[in-house]
Amino acid sequence: MTNYLKQYQRFLLLPFLLFILLLAPRPSAAQTKSFYWERFDVDITLLENGDMRIVETQTLNFSGAPFTYGYGSIYTGSNGNNDAITDINVRDQNGAYTESGSNSPRTFEIDRSSDEVTINWYFEPTVGRSSYQFSYTVKGGVQVGSFEEGDGDQIYWKAIPADHPAPIEASTVVIHLPEGVKPQQYTGTTDYLVAAYLDGNETSGVQIQVGDDGRTITYTALQSLATGEQLEVRVQFPHGLLDIPTPNWQTKAQRADAISLVVLVIALLMLVGGPLLVLLLWYVRGRDPDLGIVVPDYITEPPDDLPPAVVGTLVDEKADMRDIISTLLDLSRRGYMTITEEERSHFFTRTQKSDSDLRPFERQFLKDIFRGKEQRSLTSLRYKFANKLPKLRKLLYQELVNDELVPRSPESVRNNYGCFSFIVLALAVGSFFAVPGILGTEVLTAVCPAFALGLTGVAFFIASRYMPAKTPKGAEAAAKWEAFKNYLQKIDEYQNLEDAGEIFEKYLAYATAFGLERSWIRKFTAVPTTPIPTWYQPYPFYGYNRGHSGRRSAAAKPGGAMQAPTLEGMSGSMTGGLESMSKGLTRMLSSTNTILKSTPPSSSGGSSGGFSGGFSGGGFSSGGGGSRGFG
Repeated sequence: MTNYLKQYQRFLLLPFLLFILLLAPRPSAAQTKSFYWERFDVDITLLENGDMRIVETQTLNFSGAPFTYGYGSIYTGSNGNNDAITDINVRDQNGAYTESGSNSPRTFEIDRSSDEVTINWYFEPTVGRSSYQFSYTVKGGVQVGSFEEGDGDQIYWKAIPADHPAPIEASTVVIHLPEGVKPQQYTGTTDYLVAAYLDGNETSGVQIQVGDDGRTITYTALQSLATGEQLEVRVQFPHGLLDIPTPNWQTKAQRADAISLVVLVIALLMLVGGPLLVLLLWYVRGRDPDLGIVVPDYITEPPDDLPPAVVGTLVDEKADMRDIISTLLDLSRRGYMTITEEERSHFFTRTQKSDSDLRPFERQFLKDIFRGKEQRSLTSLRYKFANKLPKLRKLLYQELVNDELVPRSPESVRNNYGCFSFIVLALAVGSFFAVPGILGTEVLTAVCPAFALGLTGVAFFIASRYMPAKTPKGAEAAAKWEAFKNYLQKIDEYQNLEDAGEIFEKYLAYATAFGLERSWIRKFTAVPTTPIPTWYQPYPFYGYNRGHSGRRSAAAKPGGAMQAPTLEGMSGSMTGGLESMSKGLTRMLSSTNTILKSTPPSSSGGSSGGFSGGFSGGGFSSGGGGSRGFG
């Protein structure tokens, strides 16, 4: 019975305990903390020797979890426009702190680096209103002018740095000048050379008052300062009133300015002289000789017996694909091979004519096309001919050298100057990193020579394309072949095509080497009497008989003589014959160009403000800076 009553009592107590737990306040996982400055006041006293004694009085309001430390950092050297920060002290309403590395309450520690001094001070856990006084001496913080009229010494200081993580409700900055020192005035006015800046811009949001004695300048912020908002103060006084030595950072800065000017002049000379040197080099070594001969506007016959590929390479000094294809047409015209068009491809057939009288590049071309076979389809050369092109191009350039048309291979000339341009560009990249490291980051123009050198490298790279030059013999031949090119390009202006049909096949290879093949074919397609080349069999082709091999053979005249069909004959035997032949030949040239230079696809499958004329030392920024905060 007793056990039963105890169980019943526990059952009644359980809902009561749950109710109490629901009503109980839940503690937060982490109590937040925040603060703001009620006041941030700065007092700056200029000493006779040029040092500045600065006292920062910071009144804060802490809320949330207790705060236990504060910190402040001040830039030094050229970053902070001062030589050193010394005599650092921290105190609060209860007295001075002791310098120690123990992190104990009421102690502070100092961490010095090459460009910054950091002070951390520690106090008892605090919530609510609290005040701290942070004081230090600035060595070499005054920017020294000269004896020139209007040029003076000045205090230019970041009283409240930009790096403060909370708003500041009110702030006053006071500058005290020594006995006998007053702010400088604009000539002919009573206006003092004093100013205040918010985030680098002169502002009317700060009231400036100069005391009756002229030695006390008070800057009062008329509004609160938002998080990250910086307040700078500035006052200038006549040079020579105080025996203030020029600060080391200022001497270095002035030296850096002088070096920057010298480096800038050198960079400008390089910027202008480099490209001019490249131009002079082209004029002396890359320009074709001026022979003083007069060549007519056009020539109706080839000026010499150079093959079309050599001509095309001579004129533009490049062995292009059109030069390679012109060899295909030229060797066909000369009887070394024939071309047959089928429904889906073209076939090249090697004749029995010996290649003993051919030039080296022509024999190599036939060898690369047929590869020991008598007949090859164009499609079978896909991905198998591109690796032969470099050697063919090299042989073409060698032909120019052998014929004394150029002193050196144009390709090697371009490559040599191209490599030199990359060397210059590499030097530019190296100097971009090395010169600032040698001269120092204070020399703002240290990277300018790198850009000038880079521009010279780019000029060399562009000029490398135009550096190959011809010999006098080559220049004369090229001028004559240019005149022949003009004739082919405007043949319908110079000659009646009805009477010139036979030259279609004769000069087709030259037209191809000049890049005129499409217009050449189109013009002669309009002339019905133009003979179809005997070495080219289009598809479909009426008037041709099939041989046993399945390939078309030319129809024979009575007596066995071969008869060359004409476009007129084609037009008479089938509708659209002229257009069919034209499209077939054009398609063959286009397909050949694409297939012969084709390469296997990649296995990865990828594709490719201030006082105008007033303050001196305008080139300097304000000193101090750094950060302030609490945690």
